[in-house]
Amino acid sequence: MTDCLFDATLNQIRALVTRPQPEGGRLAERIHQQGGRAFVLPMLSIVALAETQEVRDRVLQLDRYEKVVVISQHAARFGLELIENYWPQRPIHQQWFAIGETTRHTLAQLDVPAVCSRQGNDSESLLALNGFQDITGQRVLLIKGKSGRDFLEKTLRQQGAQVDTLEVYQRLCPDYQPDEVRQQLADHGINVILAGSGETVRNLCQYLPQTILEHCRLVIPGQRVARLAETLGFRQVYTATGADHAAMLSVLEKINDETFL
Repeated sequence: MTDCLFDATLNQIRALVTRPQPEGGRLAERIHQQGGRAFVLPMLSIVALAETQEVRDRVLQLDRYEKVVVISQHAARFGLELIENYWPQRPIHQQWFAIGETTRHTLAQLDVPAVCSRQGNDSESLLALNGFQDITGQRVLLIKGKSGRDFLEKTLRQQGAQVDTLEVYQRLCPDYQPDEVRQQLADHGINVILAGSGETVRNLCQYLPQTILEHCRLVIPGQRVARLAETLGFRQVYTATGADHAAMLSVLEKINDETFL
């Protein structure tokens, strides 16, 4: 982190950032630049899956798909690394889509132009795009992590598309000592926790007692994750418009202005 503060719009914020590295460190740096304090304790580990013959066969058939949908920035990074081993030039006349601006930006950095919804960062927002209003008979490839939500895959099939998946990474829960997370909150005077997904929230709950969940401010992206967090016991849930840094920081600015901080 640098010692130079560009402004003090987050001067009351002491945040625990639970994103995997290196994204967690980048978000913590942004908080620091706005006068806040941030500590990174990832609640997800992102690990590439082994390249099996089934995976190679799927990649070699990339040109048979009219649409390729990339589910996350990690899928973009691991997926493109794999594809470039077999496709020095990607198939032409193929539409690429991203879920969320962060994923679209990651693809752009890898020289893959992709379309994403400006209305949200979830599967529902993607399905509302014009490109998915009539997909009967089209072949669609989903590049994603292992397991996870299957809503998009099921919906596309119900709408008549032929859907295959390419799983390129898995999400694991880090192994911390039983009291380590709770001690971090106490030692650093944490007054807000940032979580980027439902799985992150679930993993967080493994390390925190119910009494802390009820009094902890939690910033998450989207209403679906908000409902999950409330079901798990969080009572002060703040919903950002997306999982990107700008959306999360915007919510932190509002929290910073609240008189009870």
